[in-house]
Amino acid sequence: MSVFQKLGIEPVVNCGASRSFYGSSIMSDPVREAIDSASRDYVLMSELGDAVGRRLAELTGAEWGVVSAGSAGGLALGTAACIAANDPLRMLRLPQPFHNEERVVLTPKGQRFAYDQSVRLAGARIIEVSDVAELAEALGRRHVVMILLFGERDASSSLKFDEILPLARKAGVPILVDAASEPLACPEHWTSRGADLAVYSIGKLIRGPAAAGLLLGRKPLVQAAWFNGPPHQSFGRAMKIAKEEMVGAVAAVEQWFARDLEAERRQWRQRVQTLRDRLAAIPGLKLDISALAGGIPRLKIDWSEAQPNLTFRELRRELLERRPRILIDDYGGSEHSTMISPFALGDEQIDLVGDALQAALTAARQPAAAPPPTEVEISGQWTVTLDFAVRPAIHQLRLRREGGRLEGQHLTPFGEVAASGVMTENGFELQAFHMVEGNTVSFRFVAENCASDAMSGFVELGAAASHTKGPTTFSQFGRVAFSAVPATEA
Repeated sequence: MSVFQKLGIEPVVNCGASRSFYGSSIMSDPVREAIDSASRDYVLMSELGDAVGRRLAELTGAEWGVVSAGSAGGLALGTAACIAANDPLRMLRLPQPFHNEERVVLTPKGQRFAYDQSVRLAGARIIEVSDVAELAEALGRRHVVMILLFGERDASSSLKFDEILPLARKAGVPILVDAASEPLACPEHWTSRGADLAVYSIGKLIRGPAAAGLLLGRKPLVQAAWFNGPPHQSFGRAMKIAKEEMVGAVAAVEQWFARDLEAERRQWRQRVQTLRDRLAAIPGLKLDISALAGGIPRLKIDWSEAQPNLTFRELRRELLERRPRILIDDYGGSEHSTMISPFALGDEQIDLVGDALQAALTAARQPAAAPPPTEVEISGQWTVTLDFAVRPAIHQLRLRREGGRLEGQHLTPFGEVAASGVMTENGFELQAFHMVEGNTVSFRFVAENCASDAMSGFVELGAAASHTKGPTTFSQFGRVAFSAVPATEA
């Protein structure tokens, strides 16, 4: 039995590449050996930090490097360095303001993403700017501590890195680039162009420890980030990184630059083509191959015509019920499509995936006979109690039933948004989307008991950046129970 089976869970065959939700990627033997070796001795962490910094500089062409607790940890420590440097009178006050100033991090409009919360951890407010004029105005008027870029969106941005760099240099404001999902090059792409800091994930494309990231860039600034982080008793002490992860990360970067990338890409293309050929005979199935960062091809499978009565959630559930379990991803997909990545799949697993998809997408299916919706009239305003962990939260629902459809508004202490859904046999399903710091927050109400004077059920909770919307992220925060009564009776 695997260690996972001993815990009562079954591993999966991963069609969704190296997402953290699926355990990132699988480490190579040299990385495992480095981790095992590091676990057998003690070391002065200050000496290890210096040695790792030098080695990462040699490997990447950046001035210095730090292994962080994931790329999110690198963002937090990089921001702390830009704000407090290595001055303990400032470091130990983070995230509080030093002189009642409002710290601002600027980012191009449309580049907010889930991990900018790591930047806000250091006590900075993120403000979007649309063009050079807005950037110049903000640099002149606000206390700007850093400019944050989401690297993979630079090419399509209305405010590009090359436009930002001269203004940032003139103002003396450092630039940090989140390149977590990009392939690492030597010389490192962003710092070689003038960025001060760049962050990469170690646990994804580079196939290192899942909990490790890289912060690369100007030596004084990266060393300041090191002092702001573990093992030092400063802002980032909670973002602990072990000696095993540090040497494992270095070993993974060494393997990354030593591998035969073109041979690996040929394998990826061949596996995707094999799967495409296997499924091509299914009537009405749409198949399209595209590429991700790092040259990883993806096969988009659209079954909207081949199996119009099959939803993504249903297919995902069916494949996870198989043995071995097959995991498909909602990243880049839709209600009737998915993207298959070969990054985590070998030849044998491609065959398993082909068998599973062939069976599921050719199975005879009839439209499910939906039971008639409940006749209960629920139109009106309801006071809703959500059973959060610390204390209940009180929300409001304004509902308007129109046959089997349900429309309305979801009111919270933070604002009001539209909501829509359908009536069900026992109640209803209703979804509302809120915006928080560039993220879409989903509340999916499922009423399981419904009467004209009371109802109850659960709320499925999650949040997603603009490019990661789907069932995985929109359910990532689990479920809480809710109950509701008409507002006049609350």
